[in-house]
Amino acid sequence: MVAASGEQYVLTHVSSGGVYRAVIAQVGASLRVFTIDDIELVEPYGEDQRRPLCAGAIMTPWVNRLDGGTWVHNGATLHNEINIVDQRNANHGLLLDHLYDVELQSESAVTLHATITPRPGYPFLVDTWVTYELSEEGLTVTHRAVNRSSEAAPFATGAHPYFKFSAVETRELKLYSEAATQTVVDDRQIPVSTRPTAGTEFDFRDGIRVGDGRVDEDFTDLPLAEDGNSHVYLKADDGRGLDVWQDATFKHVVIFTPDYFPAADGTAVYVAAIEPSTAAPNAFNNGVDLTWLEQGEWFEARWGVSVTL
Repeated sequence: MVAASGEQYVLTHVSSGGVYRAVIAQVGASLRVFTIDDIELVEPYGEDQRRPLCAGAIMTPWVNRLDGGTWVHNGATLHNEINIVDQRNANHGLLLDHLYDVELQSESAVTLHATITPRPGYPFLVDTWVTYELSEEGLTVTHRAVNRSSEAAPFATGAHPYFKFSAVETRELKLYSEAATQTVVDDRQIPVSTRPTAGTEFDFRDGIRVGDGRVDEDFTDLPLAEDGNSHVYLKADDGRGLDVWQDATFKHVVIFTPDYFPAADGTAVYVAAIEPSTAAPNAFNNGVDLTWLEQGEWFEARWGVSVTL
């Protein structure tokens, strides 16, 4: 009998620091489990549990909110299903509940495929792939897509993992980011403006403790390090923790720190979502960092996680 989260793709890699293990759930190509030895690196959920709060899922062809589920294309207003009823928004794209197909699998990597088929709210044919790969460095996630439509298609992608470092209570971990700009939103989380983070409560250059206050914000203007990537760190006071990196195609990152994530044992826990995103919220309407794939054009972008023990 297939689990509620679909087939389970188990990956392992023996590194110099320990044994990495990841479990990818077929529904939403979701990162369900990620560990090194006995340390949990994401908040897991049960394979028969309905995925909480979009945990680990791939977001595409838009990320975050789509205002009212509508956008305008060639003069016509297109409508998508509302899946955040209280906000009247369509959230995180069209593949959250899709059963991805496995295309390639090895001991340490899996590539999953999903086709976005034309529909009233998105009249385009786009093939997508996501590859999860474990290595000495940790986890690398590669997103690929190709537009098979007869016209250019709007496209964005991202992921929704909830991180932890279970050797330390999540609420005691600190988040660090050098993001220079915050996306300011209204009460329905639709962008209305931007502002510099410097000198505000969202200036995370010196870190913010996860348990010190709930964050649910999109950030952009992400400085690139010498490796060509931007970085968000989730660390304990002794320096152990995670480096969540994303390449330059991922121009946004959402940081979300709820204290009510429903853990597999039923308790409510703190988590730290760090969501690499290629475009802004509501990008189909505001166009901010939205990619338009021409007919036959390919897309590729990467993010990943490195671990300090």
